[in-house]
Amino acid sequence: MAIKLPADAPSTTGEAFAYIDKLRHGATIDDLKILCLVEAIGLELYEDLAARTENAEAQKLLRQNGHEEMVHATRLSQAIEILTGEPFPIPPLSENPIYTQLDPFPVTREALAKLAQAEFAGEDLYAGIAKSFDHPEVLALLAQNGREEIGHGHRIEQASALL
Repeated sequence: MAIKLPADAPSTTGEAFAYIDKLRHGATIDDLKILCLVEAIGLELYEDLAARTENAEAQKLLRQNGHEEMVHATRLSQAIEILTGEPFPIPPLSENPIYTQLDPFPVTREALAKLAQAEFAGEDLYAGIAKSFDHPEVLALLAQNGREEIGHGHRIEQASALL
């Protein structure tokens, strides 16, 4: 099933990460679709980080974040369906229209500190997105994702301390 995105949608992973930053000021349903696809990419990104980390406990923490990113994508998919009445299935990575391979993220304490800060900012991102919608179930899904972004930041800090 081909995913329909607007003509001005990001076409690469890097563009998509830059794009979602603006959503803290509000979002449309198309924006939710893009964010859903970005969250799904998070599984691959954290798996890659974990695979390049030698510490088993750090690997576990990073993989936990990746699995939760897919949970976030699933919640966004649910929110889209609630708002539109139409399913928005999460495609496999090979069919994700915005996925392009990124250069490997460095597995250093400094790089992980930056990633943790980005995850901590996720709570504000989701709060900004929520301002655009009024459906209680959608608001609950967005709030849950936002709260869990804080946990992602803490797990990254824990993983970093193990390096």
